[in-house]
This record gives sequence, C-alpha cells and structure tokens, in this order.
Amino acid sequence: MGFRDKLKSIWQRLFGNSVQAFGIVSLLFLISLAIAPAKNYFSQWRHYQNRYLDVIRGRSDAVTLRRHFQGGVQQTWLPDLGVVDRCTTCHVGLKEPSLADVALQPFRKHPAIPHTLDQFGCVTCHRGQGPATTVEEAHRSTLAWEQPVLPTKYIQSSCGQCHRGPLPGTPQLNQGRDLLARNGCVRCHTVRLSDSTTMKATDDPPSLSHIADKVSREWIFAWMKDTQAYSANATMPNFKFNDDDARDISAFLVANSAPVQGDQLTIAQKSTPEAAAGASLYGESFCASCHAVQNAAGNTVGGNIGPELTRIGNKVKPEWLQAWLKNPRTYDPRTAMPHYRFNDQQLVTLSTFLQAKTDSDLLANVHLDSATPEQIAHGKRLVTDYGCASCHEISGIKKPENFAPELSRIGSKAITQLLFLPGMQHNLPDYIAGKIRTPRAFAKGLKMPQYSFTASQIDALTTALLSLNERAHTLPASLTVAAPAESSYEPAGKAGQLMSDLACFSCHRINGHGGDMAPDLSWEGTSVQRSWLQDFLRNPNTLRPALIRRMPKFNLSEQEIGELTDYIMTVYQSSAIDRESMPNSGYSPAQVEQGKQLFYAKYACQGCHIVDTKADKGYIGPTLTHVGSRLNAAWLFNWMKNPQALRPGTIEPNRNMSDEDARALTAFLMSQKDSAAPAKKQKAVARLEAKP
Repeated sequence: MGFRDKLKSIWQRLFGNSVQAFGIVSLLFLISLAIAPAKNYFSQWRHYQNRYLDVIRGRSDAVTLRRHFQGGVQQTWLPDLGVVDRCTTCHVGLKEPSLADVALQPFRKHPAIPHTLDQFGCVTCHRGQGPATTVEEAHRSTLAWEQPVLPTKYIQSSCGQCHRGPLPGTPQLNQGRDLLARNGCVRCHTVRLSDSTTMKATDDPPSLSHIADKVSREWIFAWMKDTQAYSANATMPNFKFNDDDARDISAFLVANSAPVQGDQLTIAQKSTPEAAAGASLYGESFCASCHAVQNAAGNTVGGNIGPELTRIGNKVKPEWLQAWLKNPRTYDPRTAMPHYRFNDQQLVTLSTFLQAKTDSDLLANVHLDSATPEQIAHGKRLVTDYGCASCHEISGIKKPENFAPELSRIGSKAITQLLFLPGMQHNLPDYIAGKIRTPRAFAKGLKMPQYSFTASQIDALTTALLSLNERAHTLPASLTVAAPAESSYEPAGKAGQLMSDLACFSCHRINGHGGDMAPDLSWEGTSVQRSWLQDFLRNPNTLRPALIRRMPKFNLSEQEIGELTDYIMTVYQSSAIDRESMPNSGYSPAQVEQGKQLFYAKYACQGCHIVDTKADKGYIGPTLTHVGSRLNAAWLFNWMKNPQALRPGTIEPNRNMSDEDARALTAFLMSQKDSAAPAKKQKAVARLEAKP
C-alpha cells in the first residue's frame, strides 16, 4: 500500500463521520487553548517570582515583603519618555530597602539614586528591550533588537542623557567629556548637543604660522614621528608618519612660517647663572602649577595647563625662550601664560635653567637635508589631507569642515552599520572602545591617529560617547538639566588689560568665565579687606598649605597693584551683602570665647581648617590663622549662614546655623589678626611716598 493510501486510511479513521470529526477537532482546539496557559505557567518570569518567594520566606520581614509582592507581569509605561518596560516582573525586590543584604540577582534592591524608579523606569538608564519578559530578549541583542542591557561600567552614560553639565556623582562621565574636549576630539568630530549648541574644545593648540621662530625643523620632524618621545603627557596623538612624510611636513611648516617682530631676544650674560638660582626662581614663580616635568623616577609631576617642560631645551630656540619669558603675548596674544614682568637677570637665570632641560637622544639621529620644492609641496598636501588645520592655525590652509564623522548620536548607532574586528563582541560599547584604542585597525587608509589613552580613560571616553544618543535629543525639555553657561565676560579699562596680561582667567573664574584651578573672584571685593588684597598682590602667600599649586608672584608695580585693588574692591561686589554692616574689630572677649567654643566643640571646624598651627590638623579648607586680617566680617557672617549661596558647589557644609552662632563664630575668626599687618602697611605707604 502506497503512502497516499496510508494517509487516506488514517483520514477515514479520524474524520470518517461527522461525529468523529467533531470530536477530533474539539480535542485539537482544547490542546491549542491549553498551550498559552501552560507556556505562561512555565515562563521565566514566573520562575523568578517563585524563587523570590522562596528567598524571602523565613526572613523577619517576610510578612511585609509578601504583602508588597504582586504576582504576574508588571509594567511601567511612561509615554512622555517613550518607555514601556516590564523589568520589575523579574526584578521584584528593587524597591524593598530591607533587601540590602541580598546579593542574588534579580532579587536585590536597587542602589540608592536621586530618582524614583517610577520617574524613568529601567530602560532609560539600563537600555535593553523593556517589553520583553525573557532574559534573552530583555538583556541581549536579538534578530529584532539591537540595544542590549548597558554594561555596568558604562552606566553613568545614562545620566548624561539628561544632565548636560558635570555631576558630582558621575566622575567617569565627567572625565570622558573633559577628555573629548581637552584632547581636541571635537575639533575633527562635530558633536551637536540637544540644546542646538556644539561641544567646544578646551585644548589650546599653538599656531603654526610662525613656528620657525620657535623651534627647529629637526625638532618638528622628531615631534611628528612620535609626540610621546618628547612629552609623556602630550595631547597631540601619533599619526604614524614615516620618515619621508615627517620630513616633508617639517619642510612645509618651516617654509610656510612668517616671523613675528619682537619674539627673538638675546640678553648679554655677565656670568653663567647657577642652576640652583634657576631652580629657585622656577619654584618661586610656581611654574609647576601649570607645567609638568618628569622627575628622576620617571613620574610626570606638575600641572597640565601648559606644555610639559622635561625636554624644553631640545625644543625651543634660546632667543625665542627669552623673548617668551619677557612677554609671552608678543608671540601668542591669546596664551594662558601670564606676563611675569621678570627683569633681565631673572630672564637670563630662568631661561638658562630651562635650556638645560634636554634629552641627548631626542635629536641625535635627526639629520635633514635642505628641503626641495617637491618635498614642501608634498608636506602641504599631507597637512591638508590629515586635517592639521582642524586644530592648528596654519597660514594658507583653511580649517576643514566636517573632516571626520559626526558623533552627535553615536550612542544610538545601529550595529548593522558597524564593522567589528575579529573576536570583538558585537555590541556598541565594545566597538566604540575598540575604535578609540586602535582606530586604524578597522580598515586600511584610515587617518584617525593613535592616542595613548589608558584603559580607564578609554572607559571614560566610551561612557561620554554612549551618552550622545537619540534619547538625549528627544527627551522633554522639562527633564533635562542644562550645563552652566560659559559667559564671555571681560573686565574693562586698565584693570581689565592688566588681568588679561596676567592671564587671571586661566586659573580664576569671574562672572561665569574662566578656569577652576583657583578661587572664584566674582565677589572678591565683598569678601576681602583692601589692605590684605594689596599685600597679597605684592607677595602672594599660601592659604591652603596642603595644596602644591600656588599663585605666583607677578612682580607688579605699586601703580598696577593699586589699579587692580581699586577695580576688584569696587566692581566685584555682592549685592546681597552690605560689607559695612558688621565691624572688622571691636568684638567683646565674651563673644570671641563663645565663638571659639563653637569652632572647636559644636561645629568641629578644626577638622578642615587651621587656627592654632600647633594643635589644629585641618588641611582641607584654607588656613584661618590670620583670617581676621583677610576677610570681611559681613562676608564671614553670611558664609556661616549659607556657604552654598555665596559659592555654589563649595564643599563647606551648610549647617543651618543660627544668627547667634554665626555672630559668635564671626567674632572669634575676626580676632585672628596678622600681627605683622600694620608694619606691612607702613612699608607699603613708605614705598608709595618714595616714588617721584
């Protein structure tokens, strides 16, 4: 009997008559109806809910936890955010504070965050497929879903979707954003933010239009070959140029360079200054606050505002260095370097000290013949092709537009659009990290240079880039927190010119503009006493003994000190504080003693500040040994009441202090006078009177 005959026989047995056919069909229908509840009964989410009930059984708070438990599929719907997620179906203990001792997932409580889970759901921060009810579909990439759950080490990127500025609780995100701006990434890659602005670079690449006045062609060659060989903390990456390319680029830059009048200076030396004198002047000028050098152990020590000086003697020409130290604005009007007003002897001493910082191996094997026109032309093509003008000003070379791919929504880029390296996990975070780590490994002919980022820096950059996603651009405005606006404030008049010459904004912030290395001066005229400010400008002393960075001595004339003091005391005033409302002296011994008790007992201020240099150990805040000669009483009183209102972000806590306590503490602190202050004032007056 053939196959067809067998099928016909089976059909006749099952559906040979209507009654039998009805029974068979009904049975099949009942089986199909049973599949859904059976599948539901054996589902993963029900398995986790049953396990959760087992976990809480026997706990002292089991009754409460059982009462809070809701079985079945749980769903959060946030239409304004476009969020639907069912994560709490399995993660049933997220909102239970008492489960802090449970380490087993998915049953432990959610870590403390400044939001409730009902505000943003889960997928806003963790990504993944919210409506899914299986681990595979919810957590991982599938054929229908490309955004798996975000690895925990990149979770801070989600904060960046709403918060446009730095946050105290997201150091990795803050660092990543800083690296993007400080390493010039956004000079090639445009990053358009959701507020219609673009991310700005914060690095300061030098102009190359006058480069031949400053350095030799040989040094340019060595620098182009390997920036790290000259400076361990160089922000310029390695373009992997071969010898011929580095030779031709150096030839073009030197040939294209135009001289700057006054940036070459040679001061006749009566005798060779001692190295110790140069080191002393270098230290007294606090050059290390901005510049780093490598110590004997190979560690780079110092600031990162200016370039590293370990091998500065190999780099710059002696006559350029002396002119630069005399007045850096002759060569670069926009430099962050202050004008120190060194005399000739100091210029010779410091320049000789810096010129001695060399590496005999750096240029030992660099020998370049005179450049040919063909080499210069080839160098120009390379400078154009590699987008050097994206960072540097170069005469005759236009800054390129859209030189590299835009990164405004890189955090949402589809995996199908990415090319992965062999062995690389097929997910977006791994792709971004790999692209930063070895950018040219992804294809031949790529021009993105090799950076020397550490593993933690790569993680930080990846975090920052993941925050640049579609959700960040589509969030309702009510849920976003704007970054502090950077103002374009510039002081006016002669004092403004002085502040520009001294590069005050490189370290200080004033009226929303400037750096953050030194105190904000927006209300300096309200906070300090005039005589102290004058003495400080003559010879800055340390207010924070534990800090290495210091304000340098600028060798200002008495007239310049007077102009700066007048301007600061007049313009930088707080309208909320009447500086004349409280006296700076004359407090009763009883008030002073009461304040002392409050300082040392009730508020334990000595934990952060020093008044008694022999007993107090507080090195976190500024020293208060002579605070009564420095600060204004009205400022101190208002500071005690609410320091955050005067300096947002200060680590000084708001103790909700009563007026009585604030007055007593002010009395005690104002009694801390500098006994040498009157003598200093008399000397200053004598200097002024002695001038013709």
